[in-house]
Amino acid sequence: MARPLRIEIEDGIYHVTSRGLERRAVARDDRDRRRWLKLLGDVAARREWRVLAYALMDNHFHLFVRTPRADLSAGMHDLNSGYATWFNRRHERVGPLFQGRFKAILVERSYHYWELSRYIHLNPVRAGLVARPEDWQWGSCRFYFSTRGVPEWLAWQEVLCDHGRTVGAARRAYRTFLAEGLSSSARSPLAGVVASTLLGTPVFIERIIDRMQGRLPEQEVPAAKQLRRELTPAAIAEAVARQYALAPDALRVRDRKEHEAREIAVYLARAHTRLPLDEIGGFFGGVSGAAIWHTVRSVERRRAESRALRKRLRGLGEVLGQIQDSRSDPT
Repeated sequence: MARPLRIEIEDGIYHVTSRGLERRAVARDDRDRRRWLKLLGDVAARREWRVLAYALMDNHFHLFVRTPRADLSAGMHDLNSGYATWFNRRHERVGPLFQGRFKAILVERSYHYWELSRYIHLNPVRAGLVARPEDWQWGSCRFYFSTRGVPEWLAWQEVLCDHGRTVGAARRAYRTFLAEGLSSSARSPLAGVVASTLLGTPVFIERIIDRMQGRLPEQEVPAAKQLRRELTPAAIAEAVARQYALAPDALRVRDRKEHEAREIAVYLARAHTRLPLDEIGGFFGGVSGAAIWHTVRSVERRRAESRALRKRLRGLGEVLGQIQDSRSDPT
């Protein structure tokens, strides 16, 4: 099994999942579940983790956690190995309990907080275990609405604080948000994950990639290889601005006259990244996904008619290819 990429930073925020081997149960009864929660609390207290949300299911669990120090792997080892040892002894079994290493996605601060917490909290409802997410005893949702018995390490306030002038208003808004998630097929907040490792705005992705250059592991780690060659809107805008002798930030400013360089940067961002249209629009000054789509179509039409534009796009394609090649080279 390929090794997952770990990007551990101080004050990092992560969505973490760990699944049972061959989808087998990791918690068979309430005694198991109480033990897992106790171990989670011990790890969180010892390492000063702030858990934003969690849900323990029968064959997997979700954690949404902020780590003040760069110690996610060490803490998850304490949790998973400690629990697996106890579980095996109690149930008289041997061998691995979890399917390989845990999966962790580094999340930009405040990015999709509500969507990620809702995704976690709705797990037991979608599994048919309870009718309401707050009824699941082995998840954090109930503490979002009542502080009775809330663990000291659960930082529910960090999720709710920006969505109401008072705690009561925020709770009402979050309850409505949960209900909307059950009544609609909302896009998963994890759909925009880059290299199975990063979730955030294009600027955040670019900053982390730049920070990790020279420190990514060997090429046999697939996510590391993908990050080395990942193009971002920021890298594309810089390349286009250089060709047009403009400042890169000039391409991100909306004005009445959409100049060619900005339109080409939008077109190439759509062609060379896997980001949703609205996130590309967010990078280019907060324009709508529909506006990005119209810009792309406009450039495509002009490209078919203009030999000069085709030549310019080929040249920019070569430049972007060189950027990707340089990121693929571990040296």
